[in-house]
Amino acid sequence: MSVSTLAKAGVMTAALLSAATGARADFKVWTPDVNPGELAIENVGDLGFDPARNKSGEQSHTAEIEYGLTSWWQPELELEFERDPGPGNSVKFSQITLENLFQFTERGEYWLDAGFFAEYGHTTAKGDPDEISFGPVLRKDFWGLSNAVNLFFEKDLGRGQVLLSWAWETRIERWQMKFGRTLVIEPGFQFYGAPGAVGTFAAWRDQDNRAGPQLFGKIFHLGPGDLQWNGGVLFGLTPAAPAITPRWQLEYEIRY
Repeated sequence: MSVSTLAKAGVMTAALLSAATGARADFKVWTPDVNPGELAIENVGDLGFDPARNKSGEQSHTAEIEYGLTSWWQPELELEFERDPGPGNSVKFSQITLENLFQFTERGEYWLDAGFFAEYGHTTAKGDPDEISFGPVLRKDFWGLSNAVNLFFEKDLGRGQVLLSWAWETRIERWQMKFGRTLVIEPGFQFYGAPGAVGTFAAWRDQDNRAGPQLFGKIFHLGPGDLQWNGGVLFGLTPAAPAITPRWQLEYEIRY
């Protein structure tokens, strides 16, 4: 095993042991891309709507800052705000999270692009346990499509079962539209699933599964940096999920 691989494994272990995650995952798909020397400010958010009042009104908003420390490690500090579904609830500051993205391969270097994600979330609610989340971040490009898959395992510290969540994103790069040198847009879709505890998955109707079309874009030379964005609508595929969930992700990037 190379010194570089040992160093990556050591940093990943430290992140898992010392770093805290949200009560549920953000609607965000990670790709195994670390940008060394790049500082980014990011916002990810979603709103859940449903005819049933007890399933409507869900919200999640994050304020994040990240920096590519090396060619393979990108840490990120996140503040998370949430609103539980149902009438009478309000948006609350819920978590402080340290996220870490590790890149193992260069894009196109091997059959599959690979990385790893690890986060530690400290909850702000008294009595609620901190949580960890970790798992592989994978991507495969073919036929003008870019396909990314995240498989994350989540666990409360000191109690609870290990939960599995996953996310899938396909971007149709062959349909990419360019507007001069300032704007690029491409269509795609995302699929998010939360089957439940490992070994005892919930029935399909009780899982929180959502999918829908998305647009991805980048605006170049907007001030000192570039604005990368994506957003769209997720539709509930099961009774456990709200009927409609608009979601968005905005990231302003400055390279030093």
